[in-house]
Amino acid sequence: MKLDIETIKKLGKSIEEHNLSEISLEIDGAKITMKKEEAKASEITRVKETIASENIQSIPSEEEEVIEAISQENLKEVTSPMVGTFYSAASPELDDFVKIGDKIEVGDTVCIIEAMKMMNEVKSTESGTVVSIKGGNGNIVKKGDILFLVK
Repeated sequence: MKLDIETIKKLGKSIEEHNLSEISLEIDGAKITMKKEEAKASEITRVKETIASENIQSIPSEEEEVIEAISQENLKEVTSPMVGTFYSAASPELDDFVKIGDKIEVGDTVCIIEAMKMMNEVKSTESGTVVSIKGGNGNIVKKGDILFLVK
């Protein structure tokens, strides 16, 4: 067995099929660890209900935009074009490509995905305002995973 893109895809499917939260594999000195993170719809609903019941008046603008976006159904998704490791900036010393509240256009670089030791710039497929960043810095993403929500 060798560590190639097909093996990585199989690992991703194994996580889903067996409801695992993490899987690690080392083959010929190459090591990969995949972790599954998912937001629970019940938690989002609970946050919305809490905010509504407490009638909070002074929500910071970024949080307000996220809450408003969650309640709207017209969100657009920027998804991962491949399996790899998500990075929000070109290097740890540099600013993130995008932050919540940033306006982006189709073709703007929004993140980097490292796959097979290659750094691949991911370009936005949507235009609008970034309301949520789903890809966690250093986390494994698979093809089709939602990286950003745009309004």
